[in-house]
Amino acid sequence: MMTMTKIKKPFLILAVVMVGALPLWLLSGAIYANFTVAMLTSMAIVMGSLYSYRNMIQSRVGDIDPEDNKDVIDMMDDPYDLYEEERADEIEDIKQMIKEEKARQKSNIIQNTTKNASAWVSVYRLIPYAFLVMGFIALENNQTLEIVPYLVGLAVGIPIGYLIARSLFIEHTNEN
Repeated sequence: MMTMTKIKKPFLILAVVMVGALPLWLLSGAIYANFTVAMLTSMAIVMGSLYSYRNMIQSRVGDIDPEDNKDVIDMMDDPYDLYEEERADEIEDIKQMIKEEKARQKSNIIQNTTKNASAWVSVYRLIPYAFLVMGFIALENNQTLEIVPYLVGLAVGIPIGYLIARSLFIEHTNEN
């Protein structure tokens, strides 16, 4: 369960950005509207993307068994690389395994695509994209679309969305 500080930090970030954008209102209501619509929708897209990818990764982590740490054991057994000749044969075996794995992955393109589709066709991403398109159309229909503030708002929304998503989803996950 998220603590209150986990919720306060994203709202603080958003409040600082919105207060920082208020001088745009004094310049022009249309510029402020373009900046705000673009910023909020790009923030929502980034947050939705990170959330859906986090869910996809968490669902797959349970399916995978942890690998043995052979490299760590090798480092403890041979910290000074005294048996380097034997490793040359291992490297050739690894190269062959990589080639076989690449060939196997190429044959499973459709299966891998459908497995990963849940993250990029997620509702958490599609709804913000719909708002992005609707906001753009609404600004254009009202003859208030200003491209430069709109593009700046899109650019500003990406890092802010990442910071908010990180404080909500990523940092919370790492603490568990």
